[in-house]
Parts: sequence; structure tokens; C-alpha cells
Amino acid sequence: MIRFFLTAFCILNSFEPTNSAFIPLTKKFLDKLKNETLYNKFATPTQYDDVPTNVTLSMFIEGMSSFSAQTMDYHLDVYFQEEWYDHRLAHNNTAPILVRDLEVFKMMWHPDVYFANARSAAFQDITDDNFLVWVYPNGRVWYDARISIVSSCNMDLWKYPLDSQECALRILSYAYPMTVLRLLWSEKEDVPAIDRNPDITMPDMSLKHIRTGYCNGTYATGEWSCMTAIFYVEREMMHHVMQTYVPTALIVVISWFNFWLEIDSAPARVSLSITTLLTISTQANAVKLALPEVSYMKAIDVWMGSCMAFVFGVMIEFTICHYAKTLEKEKDRQAREAELRGGPPLVVDTLSTLFGAVHDIDDLVRKVATLNEDEELRGDGEQHIALNMLNPEEPRLRSLHPTTNDITTNGTRYFMGAERLKRKRSKTSITRLRQQVASMRHATADVSRRAFKWTRAVRKLHGHRVATKIDERCRIVFPMVFILFNIAYWSFYLVFN
Repeated sequence: MIRFFLTAFCILNSFEPTNSAFIPLTKKFLDKLKNETLYNKFATPTQYDDVPTNVTLSMFIEGMSSFSAQTMDYHLDVYFQEEWYDHRLAHNNTAPILVRDLEVFKMMWHPDVYFANARSAAFQDITDDNFLVWVYPNGRVWYDARISIVSSCNMDLWKYPLDSQECALRILSYAYPMTVLRLLWSEKEDVPAIDRNPDITMPDMSLKHIRTGYCNGTYATGEWSCMTAIFYVEREMMHHVMQTYVPTALIVVISWFNFWLEIDSAPARVSLSITTLLTISTQANAVKLALPEVSYMKAIDVWMGSCMAFVFGVMIEFTICHYAKTLEKEKDRQAREAELRGGPPLVVDTLSTLFGAVHDIDDLVRKVATLNEDEELRGDGEQHIALNMLNPEEPRLRSLHPTTNDITTNGTRYFMGAERLKRKRSKTSITRLRQQVASMRHATADVSRRAFKWTRAVRKLHGHRVATKIDERCRIVFPMVFILFNIAYWSFYLVFN
């Protein structure tokens, strides 16, 4: 029993060097790399075996940021790992050999993978080159490097800013087709092919999950192995709700204050409508500056356009109310112009219907004029008779008064007195009639003025009542339509899509 424990202790001591993580680069390993007969860095590990070399990929996402809808790209900071077997590099050491020199690494064969949709990529070199290579005794090579990548992402912005995006990072070999080199994602159970830092945070996006995929494609030079890392991100809505949706909705609500202002307050209503419309337009222009010019309508465009339509609808409503109020005033103006031109005015028609006085007055005036003419003709006839009676050559007069001058004088006085009496009575009648006509004309004119003012007031009251009724209806219709629009908008972009 004692001999058994001593043997076990010696075995454990003999494996003590293996407890170290790696061993430094040895001269024997460098000599093998420099010997072209033993190692050809331009040939793949399975170049002469007629089988493709399998390269296993894995990634650790250290950081992710700068998702830009304007430039349609994002930034990645990743630890990129590659693993393959090169039996030509097998050694007898008990631990992997660590390679930290780029010049030594360039003496080894390694896959020429690249990121197909990367706009720019760079190795981190602060404070030293951030890479390492482990060469295990069985020829397994494990490569790790830290890379900063700016990758493009073809975003579909029709739901912006309520959208979610899938951005794929494509990885493939540049020179070796699939018959020579085949890329595979790591399938280790304990470590996922793509892992991430749980503390990754972005100001406008949230990383939901990452999945792996394949994008093998056939080209003119053959079939090429391709891998994809697909990042599923959702846009944070709170920023856009607070900076865009809430302010524009409040501007629309403010525009409804027009419905509670007096219809006669035209400057206030017009100023409020124009101010809200210009504010909505400024907000829409600010949103457009952060987005690319696309050929389809985005969710934010629908919102901004609808809010602008609501504000513009308030202006249209005020125009209709103002027109309804001023329509009767225009009729008054046309009636006045018709009276001045001698046409049949509306007020005269109204008075004729109500009082029937105007035509009676005109008839009375014509009767007075006829009476004056008759009185003048009658007076002339009586004077002619009196003169004939004074004529001595008249046979009838000579027979009645052959020689008496007194009778002639008395007859003349009699006829002259009768004539004066009749004329006096005629003038008195005409004067009374004229006074009655003047009095009736004055009364009619006064009634006409009052009726005209009354008609104008009625028309103004009617137009004001119509405008007020439109405002009262719009106080209910506009908010209800806006609420229905919000229900349809948010249901369509958040629930059904």
C-alpha cells in the first residue's frame, strides 16, 4: 500500500509542467516554420489530401453601438476566434505554444477570412497587438483577435421609429472556394458560437438576441463557404415618444383652441392656426434630417402628415365659419348696390309684403299731381267766362244789361270773389294733401331704415349662429377623429406588424 502511494506521488510530480497554461515559443518550432521542405505556409493543411480544411468560427461581442438610420450601419467590437487543425505543426510539448509575434504568425498558414459587408475594420493595437495564437501538441491551432468593425445594415425603415432590424454580418474566405476551405460555426455545448457581453447598452437600440446562419453562394469561380452572424435589435421608442410624438400631439390639441375662440376674433384664430402649422412643419423637417431619403412612407411620415392634416383642417374649418358669417353681409352689400342702381331692393320688397305702403304713396302722389292740373284748368275757364261777360259785343250780355254800368261793375265783382274763394279752397286742399304725402313719405323712410337695419341684424345673427354651430360640432368631431386615428396607428404598427 505504501509503495502504491509513492508511485502515485511520482506520477503527479512528473505532470507538474502541464499545469502551466502555455509554453513560450521554442527555437525548434521556429526552425520547423522556416524549413520549406517540412512546412509550406502557402499550402492548406489538407492541400494534398483532397479534402477541404474545416475552419471553426466563434465570436464574443464585447461592444455594439452607433446604429445609424441615416448611414445604415452599426459598430461592433468583437473577439474573433478561428480554430483549425494543422498536423504539420504538431509538437511534443505538454502545453500549447503561445505565438504573440505577427511576424511568426505570418510564417504560418491561416485562413483568409474577411467580413463581406464591413465598411471598415481594424485590429486593435493599444497598447500592443491584440491577438494570440495557441498551437496545441496535436496540431490544433486556435486564433483569437480583437477587431473593430463598422458594418452596413440594409434597414427597412417603413416602421421607423417603431421598427426592429435584423443586421447580418457576413464572413467568408477571400481566396479559397468551398472545395478547399469550409467555414463552420462552433458547436461546443458549453460555449455558444456567438456570445455577448451582458452589459451591452445602446442609446437608441436594444440587442435582443443573436443567431448564426449560413450564406453559401455560387459565383463564377465556384461555390464559396459563407457564414452569417445575425443581430436582432429593437429601437427604443421612449426617446421618440417624448421628443416627437408627444410634442406634435400637444400641438394638434393646441390648435383645437380655435373652436373656443369667438368667430369675430379672426386675427387670433389665424395666428394660432399658422403658428401650429409652422411648428408641425419644423418638427417634420427635423425628423427628416435624421433619416435617409427612401422611396416608401415611414411610420413617422404618416404621423407627421396626419398631424399636419389635422392642423390644416382647423384652418379650413375657420375659413368655412368665416365665410358663413360674412355671406349675409355680402347679400346686404348687393342689396344696397341694387337700391342705388334703381333695381328692386330686398328691403322694399320686404316692406311691400309687410306694410303694402309704398305703392299707395306713389298712387297718392300721382292723384295730387292730377288734382293740381285740374284746378289750374278750372281756374282758367272761370276767368275766361268772366272776361266774356264783360265784353259788350256778347249778344247774351247785351240783352241782359243793355245800358247799365253798375250792373256790369257788380257782376264783375261777384265773379272775381267767387274765383278767389274757389282758388283759396283749392290751394288749401292741395296743401293738406301735400302735407299728408310728406308725412307718409317720412314715416315710410323711417320704417325703411329700421327694416333695413333689422334685416341686416337678422342676417348677421343667422351667419354667426351657423358659424357657432360649426365650431360646436368640431369641438367633438376633431378630438374623436384624432383618437380613432391614434388607435388605428398604434394598433397597426405595434400589434398587427
